[in-house]
Amino acid sequence: MSAAPFRPHPLAVIRAVGTVTFTEILRDKVLYNVILAAFLLFGLSFLASTLTFLRPERVILDFGLSALRISCTLIAVLTGAGLLGREFERRTIFVALSRPITRMQYVLGKFAGLAALLAVNWALLAALYFAMVFAQTGSFEPLASSTLLAAIALVYLQSLVLSSLAILFSTFSTTSLSVILCLGFTLLGTNITELRLVSEKMSAGLGKTLLSGAAVALPNLEYFDLGLKLAYDLPVSAAFAATSLAYGLTLTALSLLAAGLLIKAREG
Repeated sequence: MSAAPFRPHPLAVIRAVGTVTFTEILRDKVLYNVILAAFLLFGLSFLASTLTFLRPERVILDFGLSALRISCTLIAVLTGAGLLGREFERRTIFVALSRPITRMQYVLGKFAGLAALLAVNWALLAALYFAMVFAQTGSFEPLASSTLLAAIALVYLQSLVLSSLAILFSTFSTTSLSVILCLGFTLLGTNITELRLVSEKMSAGLGKTLLSGAAVALPNLEYFDLGLKLAYDLPVSAAFAATSLAYGLTLTALSLLAAGLLIKAREG
C-alpha cells in the first residue's frame, strides 16, 4: 500500500504563507512612503495645534486620527491590491497552489500577513498619536474618552475590511484597477447617508433606482466612523460597537471567501 500524501495542518499553512507575505511587504517601498506621509501629517497636526489658542488638544485629536485612518487605508488598499496581482504576474501563485495548499488557505495566509503588518503600523502610529497628545497637554486625560478609543479601534477594523476588498478585486483585475475600485468603494462607502438623501430627493426613475440600489449594495463604511459622536464626545453604545464589529468581520469573511472562489478563474 502506498503511503498517504502528507497534508500539513491548515493553520500551519496559513501561518507560513502569512509569514512570507509579512516579510515581503516589509521590503515594499510603498509601505515606507505611506508611513513617512503619516509621520508628516502628524507633524503638521502638532504644528497646527501650537498655532491655535482654542483647544489645541482638539486639533491634535482630530488631525491625528485622520492621519491614522489615511495611513491604514492607503496601506490596506495599495498593498492589498498588489498581493495577488504580483503573484499572477510572476506566475509564482501556480507554483504555490501546486503544493498541498488550498486556494482558501493561500488567500487567508496572504490576508493574515497583511493584517499583521497593518496591526504593527496601527500600533506604531497610535503610540505616536498618544505621545503627541501627551506632549501638547502634559497628560493622557484627553485620551481617556471611550469614544476616542473606540474610534481608534474602528480604524483598524476598517483597514481589515478594505484589505479583504482589495484582495478580492485583485483576483479579477489588474493591480492599478484594483486600487481604483477599492478607493472608489471607500469614498462611496463613507458617504452612504448622503447617497440615500440624494436618492430620496430624486424623482422616480432609473437614476433613483440605481442610486438607491448602490446605497444598499455598497459596503457601508460609516459603521467604522463615529462622526458626530467623536466630535462631541458622545458615548458609543454597546449595540453600535457590536454591530460594527459583526458587520466588519462578516464583510471581511465574505470578501475573502469570494476571493478564494474567484481565484480559480485567473488560473485558467
